[in-house]
Amino acid sequence: MHKRTESLIFSCFYREAMEFFIPVVDMDGWEVNHTTRTIYLDRTGLISNYEVKDIAESLKLALETEILKIRASLLSQYGWGTGKVLLGVVEMGVGLVGIIVPEPGTTVAGVIVFSLGTNSIADGFAQLAGTNKGHGYNLLSESSGFIGAGLADLAGRDKEIGRSIGKGVFFVSSLAFGAYGNIKVLRVPKQTMFRFGVGGQPGGMQVGRLDLLYGSHKAKDGLTVLSINNNANKSILRFVTHDGRLVVNGRIFGISRVLRHEGSAKEIMKGLLKLLKHGVKH
Repeated sequence: MHKRTESLIFSCFYREAMEFFIPVVDMDGWEVNHTTRTIYLDRTGLISNYEVKDIAESLKLALETEILKIRASLLSQYGWGTGKVLLGVVEMGVGLVGIIVPEPGTTVAGVIVFSLGTNSIADGFAQLAGTNKGHGYNLLSESSGFIGAGLADLAGRDKEIGRSIGKGVFFVSSLAFGAYGNIKVLRVPKQTMFRFGVGGQPGGMQVGRLDLLYGSHKAKDGLTVLSINNNANKSILRFVTHDGRLVVNGRIFGISRVLRHEGSAKEIMKGLLKLLKHGVKH
């Protein structure tokens, strides 16, 4: 947007007012009160009075400075909001993996990570929407703050200090449980956490129990986009290319195959629900 146009738009929402200031305290010639949406311009300087051209220059600087602040604020808002959404999507994905995989402890860890991911996505979208003055709204953090304030009030202490402590406890615990949950879900005993190349197949990489983007020697499988493995390195769920289309294979070891080269969203959902049910039980 053109600078002059931005200045005109800003001026439409903020009015100018003439007011005396103590020059030693305020030497830039202007001040902005965002509550009353008023731009105050100094008429006196440190040595002499400001001329009309000096006051006009102060107004120009005020507009340009505030516009830059708004730009920086919006950049931070949208940047952090988008980052939270992306982080939440990854956490939800890891959480689902933890629930699907029938290995000791992965279900509980998966539920924790999935919950944190859901909370991050909600917080991110709230920030993108400008909620709470562009800072977003973290439901779990606010709930922890509410509990902390309540406990402080019962103990006869400052509620705001209790609220801050509650939020701090959530922040530290979410980092700790989130990191532990991700490692618990993805890590396979006696296996390297990250490496390039998958089981002697050409290309691809391995992140814990996830195999990604490697060519398969199996007939017509083409490329394995993602494979979720159990501790025995047997694939529970695979997204592969087959005859030029993306399909899904999945099986519950010891019971039955639930998805075989399936491309129907309805059938894939049925298979995923079976895997989730089996994972939760085991």
